[in-house]
Amino acid sequence: MPKTKSAVSRHVIIDTCLNNTLRPYPSLEDLAKACSEKIREGISTSTIEKDIRQMKLDRPLGYSAPIEYSKINKGYFYAEQGFSISELTLTDDEWNGIRYAANLLHQYAHVSIFKDFKDAIEKINTRFNLLLDLEEEDFDQYIQFETGNSTTGYDWIAAILPALKNRWILKISYENIYKKEVKGYSVYPKLLKEHRNRWYLIGWVGDREDYLTFALDRIQHLEVIQKTQKHRFDFDPGKFLQYSVGIMEKDEKPQKVVLSIQEPYHKLLQLEPLHHSQKIIQQTANGIKIELLVQINPEFCNRILSLGPCCKIVSPASLKKQMKHLLMEMLGNC
Repeated sequence: MPKTKSAVSRHVIIDTCLNNTLRPYPSLEDLAKACSEKIREGISTSTIEKDIRQMKLDRPLGYSAPIEYSKINKGYFYAEQGFSISELTLTDDEWNGIRYAANLLHQYAHVSIFKDFKDAIEKINTRFNLLLDLEEEDFDQYIQFETGNSTTGYDWIAAILPALKNRWILKISYENIYKKEVKGYSVYPKLLKEHRNRWYLIGWVGDREDYLTFALDRIQHLEVIQKTQKHRFDFDPGKFLQYSVGIMEKDEKPQKVVLSIQEPYHKLLQLEPLHHSQKIIQQTANGIKIELLVQINPEFCNRILSLGPCCKIVSPASLKKQMKHLLMEMLGNC
């Protein structure tokens, strides 16, 4: 008889229990309980007995599983040490890890470059009997992953990836929302980067003789020119944004910034630093004083604003002046 999805799920759980060295010789009741907890429906011991009989059948009806019953230990075991119905044996923690990772990546199933992800996971699921359910309806009732509000621009990833690998040129029409204009660029792509659920392309623009960052959701048209470019050795993806907060780089040297952070925000910033260069230079009764080496870009200023009156700018003076001007503009809009 063919194995149904629910039967296969129980077989995987039974197999896991029989390979659990911490709890050897599980009884019918133990196996029924384990299946009920994993599948979240009542499983009887009679069903487990039928499953064991089926698992012992030769392939393809069963798994040729050498399951035997120990009268001394009053439980079931594999007579062949190391046997498993799956070619990939997983512990509960490993199983859960793969399950969570699969559901995390499954959120991108609608993106063209990731459209085959679901099918690939389902093939792996079937091949190794992982018991993953990517359509589990109540999964987000106990764990939720961050997802973007918009997927505009994601379709460009499929065209950009081969251009990155082959050093091809991209001709793009790009909307500058600040200047309210659409402009054409010839870009030698160097890096795709995700930041806060939005994707960005960093590439060399010959006309500007500089590396620019383009938000994919602002690209209106893209054409791939399959002409290999000479490799540029001046771009290091690990260092390009090392002094930047967020995705916005500036063509200037980083500055040393000193901030005084009052409680309770001082504890939050120790858990989630403003930048990886952040270090505490003074501890006070009411907070901390921190030092950072960063490029002062709009996103960094926005992070400081989010701290409200709990943040005092100690230095540099230019940042103080810039923030005062920004606050006056904000007050003018109130």
